[in-house]
Amino acid sequence: MSYNDQLFPIKTEGLFPRDCIDEWMNCEEEFNFKKGDIIPELGKFKDKIYLIKKGSVSVFHIHVDGKECIVGLLSSGDFINLLGIFAQKESSMVFKALTEVTVVAIKKEKIKKKIEDTPTLAINLLSYFSCEFQEIVETLAQIAYGKVEERLIFLFNKLAFNKDIEDGWCPISCSLTHQDIAGMVGSTRETVTLLINKLIQTGIIRQDKDRIWVKLGKLN
Repeated sequence: MSYNDQLFPIKTEGLFPRDCIDEWMNCEEEFNFKKGDIIPELGKFKDKIYLIKKGSVSVFHIHVDGKECIVGLLSSGDFINLLGIFAQKESSMVFKALTEVTVVAIKKEKIKKKIEDTPTLAINLLSYFSCEFQEIVETLAQIAYGKVEERLIFLFNKLAFNKDIEDGWCPISCSLTHQDIAGMVGSTRETVTLLINKLIQTGIIRQDKDRIWVKLGKLN
């Protein structure tokens, strides 16, 4: 499995066997969250981890000045904070529903047992966390040193969903507001709106209702 075509290192879709994911989705307790809800509430289900059944979730960090910096997007089939299975302390990341979201809560021990019983899965996890570290470094370098337009193009490259290509155009992986995008590139909504309009005028991207499409070969 390749992790480099996903948004940042957070996504875990495809890491576990499909039959295993299906079993968990159909047999574990479900929880529903409304758009804008924080997932999960602080201190809740410490012995469990969420698996997204439906909807989209943003992953962000809150700076000391109160600003949100979005570092990833999750969707159906992704775990929320997979690293939390092995970590000894709570994650500093915050998870918020971008849409209505349905998750199932799985005991961490059950997932650990699956990993222990499946050597190839353990190797895949090692590869996953290695890619995660490398992409965190790349992402932080873009945020720290890249110009806003460069960070925006970097983001759209990460978001491009290659399975839905139409006449050379590729949609980003989910619907995002300009405010969401601003949080991802560490800028303001006004600046992002101006730059998106510029990219539309130059034919690099197009807006179709609430979805942004990228012209393949032009984002470089």
